[in-house]
Amino acid sequence: MTRKRFSRFVRIIFLAIAVIPAALWPAKPALIPDAAAAQSLTASQAALVRDIENNLIAPCCWNQPISEHPSEISDLMRSEVREMVAEGKSRDAILDYYVARYGERILAAPRASGINALAYIAPFAALVLGGGGLFLFRGKKRVTAHAPASTSMPLPRDNSRYYEIIEKELRELDE
Repeated sequence: MTRKRFSRFVRIIFLAIAVIPAALWPAKPALIPDAAAAQSLTASQAALVRDIENNLIAPCCWNQPISEHPSEISDLMRSEVREMVAEGKSRDAILDYYVARYGERILAAPRASGINALAYIAPFAALVLGGGGLFLFRGKKRVTAHAPASTSMPLPRDNSRYYEIIEKELRELDE
């Protein structure tokens, strides 16, 4: 097979594997289903819509916020949120609507009430308790470090005898 034929063969295989299936693959649904409604929102309303969409979990699989999830229910919820914001409803009113409809699980972050407050308080309490424990442990270490060490063998008071032995052995090595 010549080089020119091989090159043509590779191009055909590339087209068959990459380009043709990509052209036939269905397009991803648009994240904004109603462009006219999205354009009619003010900047603060659009920011509120993004905030709410990031705080609601898609109820079809419960693992992504509706702002990222490509499903029909997420598209429907995004359009509902835009309509509610355009009507002037507050963030809490919209979130309460979805909590009443799907339960507390629809929220990306639990509300700080009841047992859920423990999720917000426990890390700070652990930090304070751990820091206090380290402070007390460190203080105990300092107290014991200054205490005299007790040994079973008495320490020699005069080390001159040992120095004489070392000097004697060093002289013998030099000879």
